[in-house]
Amino acid sequence: MHSNSWNTFLNDTQQLTKPARATQLISKTDIVEIKLLIIDVLKGFLNKEDLHVGLKVYIDHTLRNDMIDEMAMNPPTVDGDLEEWSQHIFGNQKFGIVLVGLEQYSNAFSEKAATIVQPLLERAGLPLHGLSFLFFMGNYGFTPFGIHKESTGEDGILFHLGPGDKQFYTWDDPKYNAIEHNSEVFHNISEMLEDGQSYRLSSGDAMFIPHYVYHVANTPEFSLSFVLDYINPPKDRFENELLQETAEEALSTQTEYEKPISLDTPLNQLNTTIDFQSIQKKIEISFARKILRLKSNGGIRRKSNNARVAIPPIENFSIKGKKAFPIYLDEEDSKKTFIFARGHRIMKAKHPMLSQLIKQLNQGDVITMASIRDQMEPLWDLIEVLGFVQELLNTEAVTVENI
Repeated sequence: MHSNSWNTFLNDTQQLTKPARATQLISKTDIVEIKLLIIDVLKGFLNKEDLHVGLKVYIDHTLRNDMIDEMAMNPPTVDGDLEEWSQHIFGNQKFGIVLVGLEQYSNAFSEKAATIVQPLLERAGLPLHGLSFLFFMGNYGFTPFGIHKESTGEDGILFHLGPGDKQFYTWDDPKYNAIEHNSEVFHNISEMLEDGQSYRLSSGDAMFIPHYVYHVANTPEFSLSFVLDYINPPKDRFENELLQETAEEALSTQTEYEKPISLDTPLNQLNTTIDFQSIQKKIEISFARKILRLKSNGGIRRKSNNARVAIPPIENFSIKGKKAFPIYLDEEDSKKTFIFARGHRIMKAKHPMLSQLIKQLNQGDVITMASIRDQMEPLWDLIEVLGFVQELLNTEAVTVENI
Protein backbone atom coordinates (compact mmCIF):
# COMPACT_ATOMS: atom_id res chain seq x y z
CA MET A 1 0.00 0.00 0.00
CA HIS A 2 1.52 3.27 -1.09
CA SER A 3 1.72 5.99 1.55
CA ASN A 4 0.36 8.53 -0.94
CA SER A 5 -2.92 6.59 -0.94
CA TRP A 6 -3.44 7.45 2.72
CA ASN A 7 -2.43 11.07 2.14
CA THR A 8 -5.00 11.35 -0.63
CA PHE A 9 -7.59 9.62 1.55
CA LEU A 10 -7.07 12.07 4.41
CA ASN A 11 -7.25 15.03 2.03
CA ASP A 12 -10.45 13.73 0.43
CA THR A 13 -12.07 13.19 3.84
CA GLN A 14 -10.92 16.63 4.99
CA GLN A 15 -8.91 15.01 7.79
CA LEU A 16 -11.60 12.48 8.71
CA THR A 17 -14.52 14.90 8.85
CA LYS A 18 -16.37 14.27 5.54
CA PRO A 19 -17.55 11.14 3.71
CA ALA A 20 -15.26 10.06 0.87
CA ARG A 21 -14.28 7.00 -1.15
CA ALA A 22 -10.70 5.81 -1.67
CA THR A 23 -9.90 3.61 -4.66
CA GLN A 24 -7.65 0.59 -4.16
CA LEU A 25 -6.61 1.47 -0.62
CA ILE A 26 -5.72 -2.17 0.06
CA SER A 27 -3.90 -4.52 -2.29
CA LYS A 28 -5.08 -7.79 -3.84
CA THR A 29 -2.52 -9.64 -1.74
CA ASP A 30 -3.91 -8.05 1.43
CA ILE A 31 -7.45 -8.98 0.39
CA VAL A 32 -6.55 -12.65 0.02
CA GLU A 33 -4.80 -12.68 3.39
CA ILE A 34 -7.60 -10.83 5.20
CA LYS A 35 -10.25 -13.22 3.89
CA LEU A 36 -8.29 -16.15 5.33
CA LEU A 37 -7.86 -14.30 8.62
CA ILE A 38 -11.60 -13.61 8.81
CA ILE A 39 -12.09 -17.37 8.65
CA ASP A 40 -9.78 -17.52 11.69
CA VAL A 41 -11.94 -14.84 13.35
CA LEU A 42 -15.14 -16.77 12.66
CA LYS A 43 -13.66 -20.01 14.00
CA GLY A 44 -12.51 -18.16 17.11
CA PHE A 45 -15.97 -16.68 17.65
CA LEU A 46 -17.83 -19.95 17.02
CA ASN A 47 -15.63 -21.70 19.60
CA LYS A 48 -16.70 -19.44 22.45
CA GLU A 49 -19.53 -20.19 24.84
CA ASP A 50 -21.98 -17.32 24.35
CA LEU A 51 -22.64 -17.24 20.60
CA HIS A 52 -25.43 -14.67 20.77
CA VAL A 53 -23.28 -11.72 21.82
CA GLY A 54 -21.52 -9.85 19.02
CA LEU A 55 -22.97 -11.67 16.00
CA LYS A 56 -26.17 -10.95 14.07
CA VAL A 57 -27.53 -13.05 11.22
CA TYR A 58 -30.21 -11.86 8.81
CA ILE A 59 -32.20 -13.81 6.21
CA ASP A 60 -34.36 -11.74 3.86
CA HIS A 61 -33.77 -8.74 6.19
CA THR A 62 -35.21 -10.64 9.17
CA LEU A 63 -33.03 -11.22 12.22
CA ARG A 64 -32.39 -14.97 12.40
CA ASN A 65 -29.93 -15.63 15.20
CA ASP A 66 -31.26 -19.20 15.36
CA MET A 67 -28.90 -19.82 12.41
CA ILE A 68 -25.85 -19.22 14.63
CA ASP A 69 -26.09 -22.75 16.06
CA GLU A 70 -26.04 -24.14 12.51
CA MET A 71 -22.91 -22.06 11.80
CA ALA A 72 -21.26 -23.34 15.00
CA MET A 73 -21.92 -26.96 14.06
CA ASN A 74 -20.42 -26.38 10.62
CA PRO A 75 -17.59 -23.83 11.04
CA PRO A 76 -15.54 -22.75 8.01
CA THR A 77 -12.30 -24.61 7.36
CA VAL A 78 -8.97 -22.82 7.74
CA ASP A 79 -8.13 -22.89 4.05
CA GLY A 80 -11.72 -22.80 2.83
CA ASP A 81 -13.75 -20.36 0.77
CA LEU A 82 -16.27 -18.16 2.60
CA GLU A 83 -18.68 -18.01 -0.32
CA GLU A 84 -18.80 -21.81 -0.55
CA TRP A 85 -19.25 -22.08 3.22
CA SER A 86 -22.08 -19.52 3.11
CA GLN A 87 -23.75 -21.48 0.32
CA HIS A 88 -23.58 -24.59 2.50
CA ILE A 89 -25.18 -22.78 5.47
CA PHE A 90 -27.73 -20.53 3.72
CA GLY A 91 -28.27 -22.08 0.29
CA ASN A 92 -29.72 -19.58 -2.17
CA GLN A 93 -31.29 -17.35 0.48
CA LYS A 94 -30.49 -13.66 0.78
CA PHE A 95 -28.45 -13.48 3.96
CA GLY A 96 -26.26 -11.10 5.93
CA ILE A 97 -23.79 -11.66 8.76
CA VAL A 98 -22.47 -8.88 11.01
CA LEU A 99 -19.78 -9.63 13.62
CA VAL A 100 -18.28 -6.95 15.90
CA GLY A 101 -15.03 -6.97 17.87
CA LEU A 102 -13.02 -9.06 15.41
CA GLU A 103 -9.83 -8.34 17.35
CA GLN A 104 -11.15 -10.48 20.24
CA TYR A 105 -11.07 -13.69 18.26
CA SER A 106 -7.80 -13.72 16.34
CA ASN A 107 -4.42 -12.26 17.26
CA ALA A 108 -3.31 -12.86 13.67
CA PHE A 109 -6.18 -10.77 12.31
CA SER A 110 -5.33 -7.98 14.77
CA GLU A 111 -1.72 -8.01 13.61
CA LYS A 112 -2.68 -7.74 9.95
CA ALA A 113 -5.26 -5.02 10.64
CA ALA A 114 -2.77 -3.03 12.73
CA THR A 115 -0.23 -3.22 9.91
CA ILE A 116 -2.77 -1.96 7.37
CA VAL A 117 -3.91 1.02 9.45
CA GLN A 118 -0.52 2.01 10.86
CA PRO A 119 -0.07 4.73 8.16
CA LEU A 120 -3.44 6.18 9.22
CA LEU A 121 -2.37 6.48 12.87
CA GLU A 122 0.93 8.06 11.83
CA ARG A 123 -0.94 10.74 9.88
CA ALA A 124 -4.24 11.21 11.73
CA GLY A 125 -3.22 10.32 15.27
CA LEU A 126 -4.36 7.81 17.88
CA PRO A 127 -8.04 8.05 18.93
CA LEU A 128 -8.34 7.95 22.71
CA HIS A 129 -10.68 4.95 22.73
CA GLY A 130 -8.55 3.11 20.21
CA LEU A 131 -9.54 1.00 17.23
CA SER A 132 -12.04 -1.80 16.85
CA PHE A 133 -13.13 -3.92 13.86
CA LEU A 134 -16.29 -5.55 12.53
CA PHE A 135 -17.28 -7.24 9.30
CA PHE A 136 -20.28 -7.62 7.00
CA MET A 137 -20.73 -10.65 4.77
CA GLY A 138 -23.51 -11.73 2.46
CA ASN A 139 -25.74 -10.88 -0.48
CA TYR A 140 -28.38 -9.15 1.63
CA GLY A 141 -29.11 -6.12 -0.53
CA PHE A 142 -29.59 -2.99 1.57
CA THR A 143 -28.18 -2.90 5.11
CA PRO A 144 -30.80 -4.80 7.18
CA PHE A 145 -30.98 -2.14 9.90
CA GLY A 146 -31.79 0.70 7.49
CA ILE A 147 -30.33 4.17 7.01
CA HIS A 148 -28.44 4.80 10.24
CA LYS A 149 -25.51 6.57 11.84
CA GLU A 150 -22.84 5.09 14.07
CA SER A 151 -22.48 5.58 17.81
CA THR A 152 -21.21 8.93 19.04
CA GLY A 153 -17.54 9.41 18.15
CA GLU A 154 -17.22 6.14 16.19
CA ASP A 155 -15.97 7.16 12.75
CA GLY A 156 -15.79 4.24 10.34
CA ILE A 157 -13.56 3.18 7.47
CA LEU A 158 -15.11 0.36 5.46
CA PHE A 159 -12.61 -1.75 3.50
CA HIS A 160 -14.41 -3.60 0.72
CA LEU A 161 -12.99 -7.03 -0.09
CA GLY A 162 -15.42 -8.08 -2.83
CA PRO A 163 -15.82 -10.07 -4.95
CA GLY A 164 -19.14 -8.33 -5.65
CA ASP A 165 -19.40 -4.54 -5.73
CA LYS A 166 -21.10 -2.51 -3.01
CA GLN A 167 -23.14 0.66 -3.57
CA PHE A 168 -22.81 3.11 -0.71
CA TYR A 169 -25.03 6.12 0.09
CA THR A 170 -24.54 8.98 2.55
CA TRP A 171 -26.69 11.89 3.71
CA ASP A 172 -24.27 14.57 4.88
CA ASP A 173 -26.99 17.12 5.52
CA PRO A 174 -27.36 19.45 8.55
CA LYS A 175 -30.97 18.37 9.13
CA TYR A 176 -29.85 14.72 9.44
CA ASN A 177 -26.48 15.38 11.09
CA ALA A 178 -28.22 17.20 13.95
CA ILE A 179 -30.34 14.14 14.88
CA GLU A 180 -29.17 12.63 18.15
CA HIS A 181 -27.26 9.36 17.86
CA ASN A 182 -29.21 6.12 18.36
CA SER A 183 -32.51 8.00 18.31
CA GLU A 184 -33.80 7.46 14.76
CA VAL A 185 -33.31 4.99 11.90
CA PHE A 186 -34.92 5.33 8.45
CA HIS A 187 -36.38 2.35 6.61
CA ASN A 188 -37.96 4.23 3.69
CA ILE A 189 -34.75 3.66 1.75
CA SER A 190 -36.15 3.85 -1.80
CA GLU A 191 -37.75 7.23 -1.08
CA MET A 192 -34.55 8.70 0.37
CA LEU A 193 -32.00 7.42 -2.16
CA GLU A 194 -32.37 10.29 -4.62
CA ASP A 195 -31.28 12.74 -1.90
CA GLY A 196 -28.21 10.71 -0.93
CA GLN A 197 -24.68 10.86 -2.31
CA SER A 198 -23.81 7.61 -4.09
CA TYR A 199 -20.43 5.83 -4.17
CA ARG A 200 -19.62 2.55 -5.93
CA LEU A 201 -17.08 0.36 -4.12
CA SER A 202 -15.09 -2.35 -5.89
CA SER A 203 -12.77 -4.87 -4.29
CA GLY A 204 -9.90 -2.97 -2.63
CA ASP A 205 -11.78 0.32 -2.28
CA ALA A 206 -12.57 1.97 1.04
CA MET A 207 -15.24 4.34 2.32
CA PHE A 208 -14.98 6.80 5.21
CA ILE A 209 -18.13 7.53 7.21
CA PRO A 210 -18.06 10.20 9.97
CA HIS A 211 -20.04 9.21 13.05
CA TYR A 212 -22.67 11.93 12.56
CA VAL A 213 -23.53 11.05 8.92
CA TYR A 214 -26.47 8.82 8.01
CA HIS A 215 -25.60 6.07 5.54
CA VAL A 216 -26.67 2.77 4.03
CA ALA A 217 -25.13 0.25 1.62
CA ASN A 218 -26.53 -2.05 -1.03
CA THR A 219 -24.83 -5.43 -1.46
CA PRO A 220 -26.84 -7.42 -4.03
CA GLU A 221 -24.15 -10.05 -4.71
CA PHE A 222 -22.01 -11.99 -2.26
CA SER A 223 -19.22 -9.90 -0.82
CA LEU A 224 -17.26 -9.24 2.32
CA SER A 225 -16.24 -5.97 3.98
CA PHE A 226 -14.49 -5.17 7.22
CA VAL A 227 -14.85 -1.90 9.05
CA LEU A 228 -12.38 -0.02 11.22
CA ASP A 229 -14.05 1.93 14.04
CA TYR A 230 -11.82 4.92 14.84
CA ILE A 231 -13.22 5.85 18.23
CA ASN A 232 -12.99 9.41 19.58
CA PRO A 233 -15.04 9.38 22.80
CA PRO A 234 -17.17 12.32 23.95
CA LYS A 235 -15.03 14.42 26.30
CA ASP A 236 -17.25 14.08 29.38
CA ARG A 237 -17.55 10.30 29.01
CA PHE A 238 -13.80 9.95 28.52
CA GLU A 239 -13.04 11.99 31.64
CA ASN A 240 -15.48 9.96 33.73
CA GLU A 241 -13.99 6.67 32.51
CA LEU A 242 -10.48 7.93 33.17
CA LEU A 243 -11.45 8.87 36.73
CA GLN A 244 -12.82 5.36 37.24
CA GLU A 245 -9.66 3.77 35.82
CA THR A 246 -7.55 6.00 38.07
CA ALA A 247 -9.47 4.79 41.13
CA GLU A 248 -8.92 1.17 40.08
CA GLU A 249 -5.17 1.71 39.64
CA ALA A 250 -4.60 1.93 43.44
CA LEU A 251 -1.61 4.18 42.80
CA SER A 252 -0.89 5.16 46.38
CA THR A 253 0.14 3.10 49.41
CA GLN A 254 0.02 6.04 51.81
CA THR A 255 -1.04 5.31 55.38
CA GLU A 256 -2.00 8.90 56.15
CA TYR A 257 -5.68 9.34 57.02
CA GLU A 258 -8.10 12.19 56.39
CA LYS A 259 -9.17 14.12 59.48
CA PRO A 260 -12.79 14.78 60.45
CA ILE A 261 -14.26 18.10 59.41
CA SER A 262 -16.34 20.40 61.53
CA LEU A 263 -20.08 20.21 60.96
CA ASP A 264 -20.00 23.98 60.61
CA THR A 265 -17.46 23.99 57.75
CA PRO A 266 -18.96 25.92 54.79
CA LEU A 267 -19.22 23.84 51.60
CA ASN A 268 -17.06 26.32 49.70
CA GLN A 269 -14.17 25.58 52.10
CA LEU A 270 -14.26 21.80 51.85
CA ASN A 271 -11.68 21.76 49.07
CA THR A 272 -8.99 22.61 51.61
CA THR A 273 -9.16 18.98 52.78
CA ILE A 274 -8.37 17.61 49.33
CA ASP A 275 -4.89 17.41 47.80
CA PHE A 276 -5.78 18.30 44.22
CA GLN A 277 -2.15 18.05 43.12
CA SER A 278 -2.07 14.44 44.26
CA ILE A 279 -5.29 13.68 42.39
CA GLN A 280 -3.95 15.33 39.23
CA LYS A 281 -0.73 13.32 39.42
CA LYS A 282 -2.67 10.07 39.76
CA ILE A 283 -4.85 10.95 36.75
CA GLU A 284 -1.75 11.82 34.70
CA ILE A 285 -0.16 8.44 35.51
CA SER A 286 -3.36 6.57 34.68
CA PHE A 287 -3.78 8.45 31.41
CA ALA A 288 -0.16 7.81 30.38
CA ARG A 289 -0.57 4.09 31.05
CA LYS A 290 -3.79 3.99 29.05
CA ILE A 291 -1.97 5.52 26.07
CA LEU A 292 0.97 3.11 26.44
CA ARG A 293 -1.47 0.17 26.39
CA LEU A 294 -2.99 1.44 23.14
CA LYS A 295 0.33 2.27 21.48
CA SER A 296 1.78 -1.13 22.37
CA ASN A 297 -1.21 -2.76 20.66
CA GLY A 298 -1.07 -0.84 17.40
CA GLY A 299 -3.91 1.38 18.61
CA ILE A 300 -6.32 -1.55 18.96
CA ARG A 301 -8.66 -1.15 21.91
CA ARG A 302 -8.71 -4.75 23.17
CA LYS A 303 -5.48 -6.42 24.22
CA SER A 304 -4.32 -9.59 22.52
CA ASN A 305 -5.44 -13.02 23.65
CA ASN A 306 -2.86 -14.91 25.70
CA ALA A 307 -1.52 -17.58 23.38
CA ARG A 308 0.46 -19.67 25.91
CA VAL A 309 3.38 -20.22 23.56
CA ALA A 310 5.88 -22.76 24.85
CA ILE A 311 9.51 -21.73 25.08
CA PRO A 312 11.66 -24.17 23.09
CA PRO A 313 13.20 -26.81 25.39
CA ILE A 314 16.74 -25.67 24.54
CA GLU A 315 18.21 -22.19 24.67
CA ASN A 316 19.28 -22.27 21.04
CA PHE A 317 16.61 -19.84 19.90
CA SER A 318 16.06 -16.11 19.46
CA ILE A 319 13.17 -13.67 19.72
CA LYS A 320 12.23 -10.79 17.46
CA GLY A 321 9.88 -7.85 18.04
CA LYS A 322 7.04 -6.77 15.75
CA LYS A 323 6.99 -3.43 13.98
CA ALA A 324 3.22 -3.06 14.38
CA PHE A 325 3.44 -3.67 18.14
CA PRO A 326 6.29 -1.74 19.79
CA ILE A 327 6.91 -2.49 23.46
CA TYR A 328 6.86 0.38 25.98
CA LEU A 329 8.17 0.85 29.50
CA ASP A 330 6.84 2.81 32.46
CA GLU A 331 9.68 3.23 34.94
CA GLU A 332 8.08 5.81 37.23
CA ASP A 333 8.13 3.45 40.21
CA SER A 334 11.41 3.20 42.13
CA LYS A 335 11.27 -0.59 42.56
CA LYS A 336 9.34 -2.03 39.62
CA THR A 337 8.92 -1.49 35.91
CA PHE A 338 5.73 -1.87 33.91
CA ILE A 339 6.17 -3.36 30.44
CA PHE A 340 3.37 -2.70 27.94
CA ALA A 341 3.10 -5.37 25.23
CA ARG A 342 0.10 -5.95 22.94
CA GLY A 343 -2.09 -3.99 25.36
CA HIS A 344 -1.00 -6.08 28.37
CA ARG A 345 0.80 -4.66 31.37
CA ILE A 346 3.60 -6.86 32.71
CA MET A 347 5.25 -5.98 36.02
CA LYS A 348 8.94 -6.77 36.56
CA ALA A 349 11.71 -5.80 38.95
CA LYS A 350 13.75 -2.85 37.76
CA HIS A 351 16.80 -3.60 35.63
CA PRO A 352 19.26 -1.08 34.15
CA MET A 353 19.55 -3.03 30.87
CA LEU A 354 15.83 -3.55 30.28
CA SER A 355 15.33 -0.37 28.24
CA GLN A 356 18.23 -1.30 25.96
CA LEU A 357 16.80 -4.77 25.41
CA ILE A 358 13.36 -3.33 24.58
CA LYS A 359 15.00 -0.87 22.17
CA GLN A 360 16.63 -3.78 20.33
CA LEU A 361 13.29 -5.59 20.04
CA ASN A 362 11.55 -2.46 18.77
CA GLN A 363 14.26 -2.03 16.14
CA GLY A 364 13.46 -5.50 14.83
CA ASP A 365 16.74 -7.03 15.99
CA VAL A 366 16.89 -10.80 16.35
CA ILE A 367 18.13 -11.40 19.90
CA THR A 368 19.45 -14.75 21.07
CA MET A 369 18.45 -16.18 24.40
CA ALA A 370 22.12 -16.31 25.32
CA SER A 371 22.40 -12.56 24.65
CA ILE A 372 19.35 -11.84 26.81
CA ARG A 373 20.86 -13.83 29.67
CA ASP A 374 24.18 -12.02 29.30
CA GLN A 375 22.40 -8.67 29.57
CA MET A 376 20.00 -9.52 32.38
CA GLU A 377 21.85 -11.94 34.68
CA PRO A 378 22.73 -12.01 37.54
CA LEU A 379 20.44 -9.12 38.57
CA TRP A 380 17.59 -11.19 37.14
CA ASP A 381 18.04 -14.91 37.70
CA LEU A 382 17.26 -17.48 35.02
CA ILE A 383 13.68 -17.94 36.23
CA GLU A 384 13.01 -14.20 35.91
CA VAL A 385 14.59 -14.06 32.46
CA LEU A 386 12.57 -17.02 31.21
CA GLY A 387 9.41 -15.55 32.75
CA PHE A 388 10.00 -12.27 30.94
CA VAL A 389 10.47 -14.01 27.58
CA GLN A 390 7.50 -16.29 28.24
CA GLU A 391 5.16 -13.35 28.88
CA LEU A 392 6.25 -11.57 25.69
CA LEU A 393 5.61 -14.78 23.74
CA ASN A 394 2.24 -15.33 25.41
CA THR A 395 1.01 -11.87 24.40
CA GLU A 396 2.44 -12.46 20.88
CA ALA A 397 4.46 -9.24 21.12
CA VAL A 398 7.51 -11.17 19.85
CA THR A 399 8.11 -14.22 17.71
CA VAL A 400 10.49 -17.17 18.17
CA GLU A 401 13.32 -17.25 15.65
CA ASN A 402 15.26 -20.50 15.56
CA ILE A 403 19.01 -20.21 15.01
